[in-house]
Amino acid sequence: MLRKRWMAFILAAVMVFGMAAPSFAADVATPAQVNRVEQVEVASSSNAVSECPMEEYVEADMFDVIERPILMNAGELDEFESTVPASYLSLGVGYSDMSGIVKYVHKPFDSRYYASLALPSDCAFVNQFFISISKSGLPSSGRYRIKVRFSSNTGVEYSGGYFWTQKTNTNAAVQSSSHLIDVSQVSGDWNVSDVIDLGGAQQLDIGVYPKSGTTAILPYGGYVSVYFEKTTETPSYTGAGGSYTPDNAATDTALNTSKMADTLEEIVGTISNQLEALWDQMFNLMHVPQLANDDKNTGLITGAIEEQVEADRQNTEDIIAAEEANTTTIVNNNNENTEKITNGYDSAGMEQQNDRLSDTLQGLDEQESQIVDQISQPLNDFKFDNPVTQYLDTFKVFGNFLQSLFVSSGSFQDVINLSFVLGIALMVVGIYRFKGGS
Repeated sequence: MLRKRWMAFILAAVMVFGMAAPSFAADVATPAQVNRVEQVEVASSSNAVSECPMEEYVEADMFDVIERPILMNAGELDEFESTVPASYLSLGVGYSDMSGIVKYVHKPFDSRYYASLALPSDCAFVNQFFISISKSGLPSSGRYRIKVRFSSNTGVEYSGGYFWTQKTNTNAAVQSSSHLIDVSQVSGDWNVSDVIDLGGAQQLDIGVYPKSGTTAILPYGGYVSVYFEKTTETPSYTGAGGSYTPDNAATDTALNTSKMADTLEEIVGTISNQLEALWDQMFNLMHVPQLANDDKNTGLITGAIEEQVEADRQNTEDIIAAEEANTTTIVNNNNENTEKITNGYDSAGMEQQNDRLSDTLQGLDEQESQIVDQISQPLNDFKFDNPVTQYLDTFKVFGNFLQSLFVSSGSFQDVINLSFVLGIALMVVGIYRFKGGS
């Protein structure tokens, strides 16, 4: 029994030694490996894509679920707040597979600025770790003091570090460049502080080389802070594409303006086409069934109106016939009643009153004739020979005529007298006011 246990122990030791042996023969990554433009498409923080997708190698273990790793001696390195949002940062690892092919895996940092990398299944040994900053996370072109701090939960020793930048040119080859830098480290934690000229760089990686090339340093993770500060210091490194000059700015502005104009034209055309298609679709959906329904409803409404008109016409004819019958009946009744009234009425009293009225009117006619004869006689006898005498005679005749009317007016004389006095009074008042009285 004891012998079996020893044999099992020896066999396990041999297996472990056999797996670890290739790593001792592996070389540590050289700065030449830093330039990897043609080896892999570097992922941005929003689209971590590589030849070795991270999702294929993530395995659930205690490292992945740990809420916050224990940082070792982190207080001995610089502390500062990150000026770059976490969404523009990613943690990457460069490794060699069993065939010696170099591959890269990226993992975006979360909102706590934390990320971790698990062991890829084809990893033979690790070449480098790096913090990648996408184009949107870089400040505008110029000189900056850059500080990077990575607080790792893995005890790793580093042999040095590097800057690597890349610039994509329109209708031209991609540019990239690298630069070795000093790295401060404490038990797996490391930071960098240096002055760089970003130039036209569109991506910046800050990487470190682990001293040991074994796979034992994976999984690897921690917290990051990236700080940029504008400076006038002389840079130790200028990014891909060289310093950013006013000519570069003018060229980029012209290119960007042209691209924006083309893009806006395409967007406007697309929106116009979509609106036209949407309008046609909505018109067909709303109006074609509605028109058919309207035609159907119109036929129903027209038929109902025609039926109602016919019914109204028939009712009108019935009403007219009934009214004609009623009118004939009423006329016949009125004629019959009139005949009864005419033949049955006693008009003796009315005829007597008519006779009395006729006698009275005749007497009035005779009196009127007498008055007119009295007035007419002087008028007929009047001759207009002597102007003065005839004027006086005229006034006398007219006065006598008025006097005759006044005498013949009877009780109406009081009204004439009152009117004459009132007329004189109004004339006096009018003259008084005309002269200025109040």
